[in-house]
Amino acid sequence: VKKKFDEIFNDDSVVGSVEVYHLDLMSLASVRSFAHTVISLDCPVHVLINNAGIMFGGRKETEDGFESQLATNYLGHFLLSHLLLPLLERTGQADTPARIVNVSSVAHYCGSWMDFSDLHLRKLYSPEQAYGNSKAAQIMFTSHLSTMLQSSQAPVQVVSLHPGVVYTDLYTNVTWVKIFSLIAKLLMKTAKQGGDTLVHAALDPDLVGGRQVYLENCRQGRNSSFTTRVENQAKLWGLTCSLLGIQQFGTS
Repeated sequence: VKKKFDEIFNDDSVVGSVEVYHLDLMSLASVRSFAHTVISLDCPVHVLINNAGIMFGGRKETEDGFESQLATNYLGHFLLSHLLLPLLERTGQADTPARIVNVSSVAHYCGSWMDFSDLHLRKLYSPEQAYGNSKAAQIMFTSHLSTMLQSSQAPVQVVSLHPGVVYTDLYTNVTWVKIFSLIAKLLMKTAKQGGDTLVHAALDPDLVGGRQVYLENCRQGRNSSFTTRVENQAKLWGLTCSLLGIQQFGTS
């Protein structure tokens, strides 16, 4: 990763530096260690982009006993946001808030059948359902946290988004993409194109404001009715805090 960024910074028009730290979102211990490293740097954090993810494959459980897609795509990001929120709040200002960007997917519609009594799909596992659940969870997390931060007037804005269907290693477990890779490349966005909405969500000053934001192709998108229900957001929030041992979000 650092080598790739070093190539970018060889361009004289680009300034800055990059540091890379280890983070395994399947491990709560790794998330806590990473957050501790970032906090110990004693520098402002303007944007947290929760982007890393996995998709499909057989059912696996993490060392913490969580279904792997839910752990990587949602629970790890939730915990990281909790741990870094005080730093984001110290960095943000009323007119230029810090931001948390949660990268979801249009596949969140599959999460409309989420079973709150079986988040880890131990009764009946479907890789598509597991992925859809994790992406729906990201949007509900975004909405609930956004409401919470607005009520406390914290200088942090939370945005979720669908980056488009992007040709990356995310499709390692999708058979047709591997077989028809040339066709897939023609139909899907490149990684650079997929990154456009992430950059927009992280930096566009026009997004600053009180309304909740879910973006598609750098524009306000439409998320499922299931994810917009406040009772669903609150229920998932409570279950998630219980799973992660969080008493009060954003407070150690």
